[in-house]
Amino acid sequence: MQKTLKILGGIGVFVAIVLAGIGVGWLASRGSPEKPAKPAPEPPPMTEAAPPVVEPMHVAPKPSVTPAPAPAVVPVAESVPAETNSPTILTNWEDRLDDILGSDDDDTNKVRQLFAVFPNLPPDGQVEVAQHLSNLVEDDDYAPLGKLLTDPKLPPDVLDELMSDLLNRPNATKLPLFLEVAFTPNHPEAEEAR
Repeated sequence: MQKTLKILGGIGVFVAIVLAGIGVGWLASRGSPEKPAKPAPEPPPMTEAAPPVVEPMHVAPKPSVTPAPAPAVVPVAESVPAETNSPTILTNWEDRLDDILGSDDDDTNKVRQLFAVFPNLPPDGQVEVAQHLSNLVEDDDYAPLGKLLTDPKLPPDVLDELMSDLLNRPNATKLPLFLEVAFTPNHPEAEEAR
């Protein structure tokens, strides 16, 4: 009989624990009803965005610079104006360059003379004159030099020299020219400008 009482007592304890667990669970669930979780908003569908269209900025050209008269030591045949359709290539361009750079003229006149002879020079002479122009032309007067840079017909070495110089100019000068070069068809420096 004692054995039966122990078994009934064990069953009673077990039933009491189960009922207590059910009661606690029931009370817990009644006290704070959970709100169903809101689903996270779906992100917009992924589409490949088209790159922004950037229109080239056009810099208003400054008035053309009139070349200074050629020094008296230069024969008339060699002082062909820069605006001719078929420029005469100077054969003694190094002497002409030395005369311009060695003169007592101010830098403004030297720049005018260098621009005047530039179209009449062979590619090597144009590269050298581009180097001198890069050193002599001030940021405020960069428009004529920028016009040379945007000409895709110039020799690649000249354009390289002008691009290198442009990198050292203020953003207000270089950014519009980079855009113009980048969008000039067949320009050898278009990729670098981008």
